[in-house]
This record gives sequence, structure tokens and C-alpha cells, in this order.
Amino acid sequence: MTVDFTFTPTTPRLFCGDLPNPRLPDQTCFLDPEQTRHARKVLRLGVGAIVQLLDGRGTCAEAQILGFEQGCTICRVTDRESVEPPTPTLTIATCVPKGPRADDMIDQLSQLGADRIIPMRADRSVVDPRSGKLEKFERRAQEASKQCGRFYLLRIEEPRGFDAVLHEQADVRLILHPGRHAVPELSRRLREAQHVIALVGPEGGFTENELSCAHAAGFEPWSLGDHILRIETAAAAATALLRYPR
Repeated sequence: MTVDFTFTPTTPRLFCGDLPNPRLPDQTCFLDPEQTRHARKVLRLGVGAIVQLLDGRGTCAEAQILGFEQGCTICRVTDRESVEPPTPTLTIATCVPKGPRADDMIDQLSQLGADRIIPMRADRSVVDPRSGKLEKFERRAQEASKQCGRFYLLRIEEPRGFDAVLHEQADVRLILHPGRHAVPELSRRLREAQHVIALVGPEGGFTENELSCAHAAGFEPWSLGDHILRIETAAAAATALLRYPR
């Protein structure tokens, strides 16, 4: 349902996983200690401030801060807007780069509109993210959502091996490979697709065996140009091109 509510980019945005319906008697919600710290220490918000709350599931609410209690923020929701998820659903299955480049990749893919990220283990992978790293990715995706104003939170999936990723079902299935690999009628197919997946390899690229297995599984080689791109650059470029309005 969509109500008469205008999303305002300049209003401070915070994350709240449970937004009440402003038309019901109980209109209050609570922000957790992490969001409260951001509201008070970073944004310098006080009682009476107007904020926008994102739940990461398609709803943005307008709310007023009523007070702070036991490390949490009490807000009164006055209005909200819900939107349908974008189509097609875009999954990026990618090997993970080293160090802070991985965090930057999550931030960029969130801003550019990827729906899911599958951290992928390939033959030449160097990084295999553990639970602590995945939690950091989730926090980074949440922060990026607040910054860019996306209604649906980027989902970070559990890491999977290359062979397991090949079983992902989609209308358009691509594997990035440098060179001059054009995908026939890609624009038309993206307009008609409900789910798209693109595989991004590790530093050093996919092995010939992996490329062969991907081809046998129905993945088409897709080139972003002649140059060899970093993992995070390739993932961001693929997301931008696949999400570009047609």
C-alpha cells in the first residue's frame, strides 16, 4: 500500500526493523542502541527532531523523536510509504576482495541497486569470509541503505562454492569474462526478466574448467570491456549496467 507521503532526501534517515501503522492507536517504535548512538552522537538529533525510518523491507516512515530511554530512541510514526521491490531481482555472486575493498564493494553495490550478494568461493579465491565479516557486511549494507535512501536492504547470503552457485535459477545468467563477449538481445531480455544473476570471479579470473562448467549450466560469458578489472570494480560495473533503466 502507498500513502500520501513524500520521501525527503535531506531528512536524517535511520533504520528500524519494525515500523507501526500510523493509523493505529499505538504509533511508537524504538530504535536500537546502535541507531540511537548514530542519531545522538553522529547526527546530533534531539527530542522533537523529524526523521525518516527505513525497515529494509520496502517501507519508509516519517517520525518524530519523543525521547531517549535505556539506550534506545522512542519515535512516534506519523506517516509512511511502501513500495514494491524493483524488478528484475538482481543477484551478484562474487568472490570477495581483500581488506577494505570488500567493504567498499558492499557499499557500492547497495547504492547501485543489487538485491542479493552471494560471497562465492572459486578455485583462485583468496578470501573466505567468516561470520564476523558477514555481520560487518550487513552493517555496511544497512548504512549504505540509509545514505542512498533505498527501501529494500541489500541481502548478504551465506558463502557458497562455485558449483553450488551454478544451481541458482534465473531468467538471465551471466558470468563475467574479459574480452569481447556480447550477450545477444541482453536489453530486451533484462526488460522481460524476473531474476538476473551475474558471477564475478577472483583476482586471476575464473579457470577454464569453471568457465566450461558455467557454460554447461547455462551461464553466458559477458564482457565489460578489454581491460582486466578489480573484483569490486567489475561487480559495481555489472550492477550499474544490469540495473540501468531500459
